[in-house]
Amino acid sequence: MFPSYLGSLVAPPDALSFLAEDAAEPGGADLTWAYAWPAGERMAAELADLVDCSGQRVADLGCGRGHLGLMALIQDADELTFCDGSPRPLAWVAAVLTANHLNDRGHAALHTWGAPIPHGRYPLILGGDILYRPEHIPALVASIAASLTADGVALLADPRTQPDPTLCAASAAAGLIAAHERRAAGYTLTRLRRQR
Repeated sequence: MFPSYLGSLVAPPDALSFLAEDAAEPGGADLTWAYAWPAGERMAAELADLVDCSGQRVADLGCGRGHLGLMALIQDADELTFCDGSPRPLAWVAAVLTANHLNDRGHAALHTWGAPIPHGRYPLILGGDILYRPEHIPALVASIAASLTADGVALLADPRTQPDPTLCAASAAAGLIAAHERRAAGYTLTRLRRQR
């Protein structure tokens, strides 16, 4: 149920019920949270090469199945806030945390882009495959700008070879510097930091 890079994590006992309940919703369900988005998966697999998560307060923004945040917990992040705009992935993440006895270090929070991330500021914010709708990028960047500590960094993974121009413009307007790097694993990594 989990990719190998997540080690010995176990799925909730009722894992299949999450998809069955969504599929039973009238009009169909939005199952995008359950999809293995490629750039986020690739960044999660090499997270230890990108940043030291040990002892950090971390937010997984637009978390979906939570693989970035779970990888940060495996790498000894002190506290993890899993954020999503939909309650379904958050229910999944909460069940995963419970099944793996991680409730003392991780929690799920409903979050709308544009608002600060719940529970204060973070030195590390992670996001995988959350840049695919340019019209939402300014709100996403506003959330990051409102939630990063002074010396914090946001790491965003995108499958495209070039970042959307909206990202650079929105970052500059929010007082953030965006640096982009095409990774050999097949995704573009964007690092957002505060302007000095």
